[in-house]
Amino acid sequence: MSTINNRPLLLQGGSFFESEARTFVRGDVFCKNGIISALGDMEAPEGTLIVDCSGQFLIPGLIDCHVHISSSGDPAELTSGQRLPLARRAWHAAKHAYSTLQAGVTTVRDLGAADRLNVELSRAIEAGDLEGPRIIAAGMGVTMSGGHGHGFIAREADGADEVRKAVREEIREGATAIKLFASGGVLTPGVNPRSPAFTREELTAGVEEATKAFRTVAAHAQSTAGIKNAVAAGVTSIEHGVWMDEEALAMMIELGTYLVPTLTAPFHIAHGADNGIPTYAVEKGREVLEDHIKSYEQAIQAGVRIAMGTDQGTPLNRPGENAQETVRMADFGLSPEAALLASTAWAADLLSISEETGRLHVGLAADIVSLNEDPLSNVRCLAQPETIARVFRNGKAVSTTGGMI
Repeated sequence: MSTINNRPLLLQGGSFFESEARTFVRGDVFCKNGIISALGDMEAPEGTLIVDCSGQFLIPGLIDCHVHISSSGDPAELTSGQRLPLARRAWHAAKHAYSTLQAGVTTVRDLGAADRLNVELSRAIEAGDLEGPRIIAAGMGVTMSGGHGHGFIAREADGADEVRKAVREEIREGATAIKLFASGGVLTPGVNPRSPAFTREELTAGVEEATKAFRTVAAHAQSTAGIKNAVAAGVTSIEHGVWMDEEALAMMIELGTYLVPTLTAPFHIAHGADNGIPTYAVEKGREVLEDHIKSYEQAIQAGVRIAMGTDQGTPLNRPGENAQETVRMADFGLSPEAALLASTAWAADLLSISEETGRLHVGLAADIVSLNEDPLSNVRCLAQPETIARVFRNGKAVSTTGGMI
């Protein structure tokens, strides 16, 4: 944000999460000009704003690597006839951003928005017009003709040259990340999630263009063949990864490809028959859910790099409820310490922002969440709003009055 709090800040009396040691360390956190300047017991310089954090646990702001922040999670949004006009969607997107930040999520990667609302929302937040998380925005995703996400959050392209051009154009329009669709998915009618989409050649062309411009590349990939095509093409992360086999896992480990599992999305869809989610989506969600969990567990056992992502914006997957994904990641195999790292430090590594945020280190942004409970003893507290005492983004306390600066 451009409106960084210029008054020094001292969070005093709590314990801060030390990412490398994977534990909490008793000590103060001193911030100046939006940056963490010192850690440990200290006297506050004159003019410092002192916040009493006695008995509290300080963690880095959470990072969600897969959101659609302009979407509310209302199943009605899947029906084009019920889609709101652009101006009203923009207004709602601002509210979603504020809700996300209030919940302790200080950075998100938005992987597709109609009308590229994610790009403009990111710009508005960084300009100080709105209060919200840091947004790494992919603009619109790139999918094959008739592929998953077409007509909503993705543009269509066919053949390596068209994919290459589409990626160039998304970067021109302000995308700071790129999303490619390597398989079918659950929410697009008539598209099978087990089906591969872009060919390896098409994916390689997209990755080459993104890499030239120093953008990370996320691949929506659920099918086995789609996952392998995307990993071989050099994507930074596999999103979902529902049907990974041993070969796919070995490829990911060899190339350092991250998995962003998004366990929350199919959970809500598969259990959403009575909440207005279309029958076709519920049926596919049920088909996916059990295999998705097994695949995630196998990835952990194999040693694949993991980063948190909710796919927020899918049905019943609402802004501000992001930390439920951290809880599910722990429920199905990660230790609480690893789940917290996947939602902070490891996520920052994936997004290539580890020199900016993701850890409570001197020189990094003062993106900090103060908790009333130890998340290593009870990881579920991360998803309980009453546990969050305060949220700071760039050393500035998040307001309690709502998103406009």
